[in-house]
Amino acid sequence: MTVEPQGAKAVMTTSEARRPSRSAADEPEAVVRTLPNGLRVATTPLPHLGLASATLFVRVGSRYEEVATNGLSHLVEHVLFRGCEAYPDTYQLNAAIESVGSALDAATMPDFTTFDAVCLPERLPELLGLMGAMIGKPLFAGVDVEQRIITEELQDEIDARGRDIDPDNLSKMRFFPGSSMGLKVGGTLASIKRFDDADCRRWHGEHYVAANMVLSVAGPVTVEAVMEAALESFGALPTGELKTPRAATSRADLPAFEFTQNTGTQCDLHLTWVVPVEAHEDWPALQLSQRVLDDGICSRLRHRLVDQLGLAYYAGADLEVYEGVSIFTIATQTRHGQAVAAVDALLEVLGELQGTPPPDEEVRRMKARMELEAAVLRDSVSQTSYWQGLRALQPGIGSLAERWRRASAVTPEAIAVAARAHFDRKRVQLTAVGDLDPMQRAALRHRVRAQGR
Repeated sequence: MTVEPQGAKAVMTTSEARRPSRSAADEPEAVVRTLPNGLRVATTPLPHLGLASATLFVRVGSRYEEVATNGLSHLVEHVLFRGCEAYPDTYQLNAAIESVGSALDAATMPDFTTFDAVCLPERLPELLGLMGAMIGKPLFAGVDVEQRIITEELQDEIDARGRDIDPDNLSKMRFFPGSSMGLKVGGTLASIKRFDDADCRRWHGEHYVAANMVLSVAGPVTVEAVMEAALESFGALPTGELKTPRAATSRADLPAFEFTQNTGTQCDLHLTWVVPVEAHEDWPALQLSQRVLDDGICSRLRHRLVDQLGLAYYAGADLEVYEGVSIFTIATQTRHGQAVAAVDALLEVLGELQGTPPPDEEVRRMKARMELEAAVLRDSVSQTSYWQGLRALQPGIGSLAERWRRASAVTPEAIAVAARAHFDRKRVQLTAVGDLDPMQRAALRHRVRAQGR
């Protein structure tokens, strides 16, 4: 990523524009400039594509909240769609957006909130204008309606008694007690009911400011045209302040077993570790560890638990990246009576990775899949817009070229070493959500404690 002064010109030759990228190192360059009010704008010219994509990042989410404000970021995201000064109700606003491009999607996450849409390149100024009107001058109408909608949204995460049964939520709640990293993005039924339009106005005024945002645009566009449209659409936003997410403080009493009773048809099982961030020297090996465990139908977890043992329909691993912290999770779902056998199988697969370096052929396959994903990103205007905006938003995220350089140097031995170092059985939390009897719970608790010893 190159950061240019305001007056610099973006130059791309015709031959460069038409040359297809075939290597993970051939990442299209994003040019990052800053509007007078502090809004950073990342423009990625992709002249070989036919659509333009705009993604607005706002540094607001559950990691900026406390218990008293939990869920407010998500509520404000919803309320922004209820209308603005130029389009005073939700129908008029969405009809205007959908007459220009795709529907405007939005998502609230722990570290940030996004708004994104795709359009024909000639309609980009209109799309940015609509986004700017919606973000800059909302009416904060219909808060009560959105509270009811979010209440329905939260039903997927709770049982008939209102208890949380979502394994991902529960895993983070227990792993990060008293920390905003453990708060639910959507809040709780009780917290959502507490907020009113004054709370939404205050939260919006603090976070939806130019210094706290990044606008990313990708497609057959020029830097100058994007900057002109961005200034017109977002130039009136107040500068405000750049926000920093709260630190993620994990529990100290690991290894740990957490159980939540749920009489559904299956038991959810999550093994969770905190692992280093991208700047750490072991990061590329951890990326490849995740891929060896869960990348493709013949990956190790799926092959063992699904194809060989028939214990589950799904088994996988996830490496979640947040600002200042990364979370590695190995998970599966199985019938309640098979929970102990499933955990044993998960631990066996992990132990094999820690004990013996993967074959060269397996590592080459994972690296080839990394190259394929990089090519898919480059050929997708929306994925490029998101990726380049994320890099401008958060420090420490390397370019595709840098990630590939580091990953391509990883040896099979390094993968095993990193797995032993960072999937330490003394630092694991096992979260189980299901209908398990006392003997099963004791067996799982014993598995965790034995691994810790």
